Amino acid sequence: MTPGQARIALLSFLLVTTGVVVNALFLQSRSAVATRSAIERPPARAPADRGRKSSEASRIDRSRPGPTQVAAGEQPLRIARFAPDSAKLDALLQAPSDEADGETIRAIQRELRSRGYGPITGDGVLGLSTRAGIMAFEYDYGLGLTGEASEELLKRILLGASAGIEPTGADKVRSVQAEQVIRTVQQRLAALGYRVVRVDGRLGEDTVKAIRDFEMDKGLVPKGRICAELVVRLSDAVAPKSLAR
Repeated sequence: MTPGQARIALLSFLLVTTGVVVNALFLQSRSAVATRSAIERPPARAPADRGRKSSEASRIDRSRPGPTQVAAGEQPLRIARFAPDSAKLDALLQAPSDEADGETIRAIQRELRSRGYGPITGDGVLGLSTRAGIMAFEYDYGLGLTGEASEELLKRILLGASAGIEPTGADKVRSVQAEQVIRTVQQRLAALGYRVVRVDGRLGEDTVKAIRDFEMDKGLVPKGRICAELVVRLSDAVAPKSLAR
């Protein structure tokens, strides 16, 4: 072999060797990258597994009560609303449906005031003093105590003794309204220190005596009956005591 052929053979050997080495390094690098990717990527989930997981998640979400849901087997929270027990109060204060209208009430107030039945305002409202004035008229004419306004009452006031009124017992309480007026008088008398055995809406002996004692203390004629003057004087007497507490 000549020197030229020897050099060509050596160069060929070097080129082949270099190609083998480069190819080996390239393949090794790709293998390492693939291995690392396989390790980092989670294993693929089988179709059956994906369906089962989705079904379980849906079942859990449905079983978990939301803000407006109630869990199965539990009773929903009920918030009770209690109305005040005002039936008795309404029965005492509500005027009967057959009582007079405002014009008739004003006429009754005017006629009672002109006949000396006390300080009664002509406002067409059945207040405490108006009912007490009516009860005073009923008492004087021997009628049962009602404190109610009506056309019949106005007629009796206008006709007076000529109305042919038959006494029915002046001490007989005939209405819830009259009872309430008497209770108010009894409460105020008791608050002022007068002896009232029971606040019962009845004109018992103790209540009549307490009314007379109060009337004498105020310089009034002691009649022992409910009237507008009495309830006004009691109101004026009780007011300072209430403010002093």
